[in-house]
Amino acid sequence: MKILIRFTIVLATLGIASSSNAKDTAFFESDEAISIRLEAPIASLKKQRGDELDWLEGKVIYRDAQGVELALSVKIKARGNFRRMRRNCSFPPYWINFKKSEVKGTPFDGIDKVKVVAHCTDAWPSFEPYIYTEYLAYKTYNILTDKSFGVRLTNIQYYDTEKDKELKNFAAFFIEHVNTFEDRFKAKEVKDKFILPSLYNQSDLCRAEMFQFFLGNSDFSFFASEDECCHNGKAFSLRDGSSGMIPVPYDFDMTGLVNPPYAEPDPNLPVVSIKERHYRGIGAEREILEDTVNQYLRNKNEIYQLWEEADFLQGKYKLRALRYIDDFYKIIKNEKKFRIMVIGNLRHAGKAEEMIQEAIDKENRKLSK
Repeated sequence: MKILIRFTIVLATLGIASSSNAKDTAFFESDEAISIRLEAPIASLKKQRGDELDWLEGKVIYRDAQGVELALSVKIKARGNFRRMRRNCSFPPYWINFKKSEVKGTPFDGIDKVKVVAHCTDAWPSFEPYIYTEYLAYKTYNILTDKSFGVRLTNIQYYDTEKDKELKNFAAFFIEHVNTFEDRFKAKEVKDKFILPSLYNQSDLCRAEMFQFFLGNSDFSFFASEDECCHNGKAFSLRDGSSGMIPVPYDFDMTGLVNPPYAEPDPNLPVVSIKERHYRGIGAEREILEDTVNQYLRNKNEIYQLWEEADFLQGKYKLRALRYIDDFYKIIKNEKKFRIMVIGNLRHAGKAEEMIQEAIDKENRKLSK
């Protein structure tokens, strides 16, 4: 399972399947980093900080199987919240929107719009280790469940068309679009502002909440958000109405595992450091909690293999990440630590349900006025 940072050009001979859904899935199943050149008004992209943003015209350049450079017309636009604030990142995460008619027969066949997690800023000596660590966090959740977003490493050579200026190469990664996830599971994203905990598949919910503990993440909610559920998570319902909703976590930078320079703990929680874990899961049935822990233990070797063989993450960054993962496994394997740090912090399911239902009722009253 060795993952190498081979920033070779991905050729158009990937053996991509016939349906658009299968094509998109194949793109994210590859562990090989893809190299592209993005020619676009980068200066304007970096200035996109408000709510009403325009798509910017650009091109993605790649090489085909014969080594010939080919161009795809794209549009780009800044996205996100925290990392789009100028005080946090000078370079925002963004969307790349491909033209479906142009990507047929290319390495991007089947892809329409895709999220890009970018380098945040080139002011620090290097932001790449944080990109790689967050990428590996996504890959870790891929090991635990296919009910997760696919990711693909990329190396991007930027060219600013406004300033006619060649910029640096930066590591980044693509994230699977919500629409593709919906196609994979015959599901539909739930965009309600509030979601009751009881509506989720409880095993999926417990696994997702345990993963937030694995990451050392407190910046999430699967039940509520200011606009639509959820905060740093998505909720999906199966179109056939079977089982419960699926929680899918994403956006892992504000975690103890990734630990970028701007990360700070939630002031509303009893933690003093972003590296301090605090379990925020709903009280699950004992059998579900035990099954969840056992799944993490069963996948332990594969998870360590992923991190240890990721040659692109090196030095203190790899060592720090592995030690942080070590700490997680020490907690879930130690009965006393687990009782104090996990069971002792479980949120009462009934009280959480009641509190969220009250928020739903309040919102409904406000909308009916």
